[in-house]
Amino acid sequence: MMASKFAQQQLQEKVEVLDGSRQSGSIRKAAVRIEDLSGLLDLPPTLKSTKVTAAPTMDEHNALVDDVQSLFNRLRALADALQGKLNT
Repeated sequence: MMASKFAQQQLQEKVEVLDGSRQSGSIRKAAVRIEDLSGLLDLPPTLKSTKVTAAPTMDEHNALVDDVQSLFNRLRALADALQGKLNT
């Protein structure tokens, strides 16, 4: 059975909205795939660093730096991937 012209137009509009091509400048409103956010899904369940009640030791400081570096790397990869999609 063939879809009506109206149904085809609705489907085309939905696809254009999702991929950001519906209107000029709407690419920033495009949908994102969960796969594109996989770096965030792979974050460890706990941090290496913990709260301290005094000046941190070198090991405590290094654990915090590791946590921040890991978050930064994942966010940077996500930002680079999004920027790449915006530039295409």
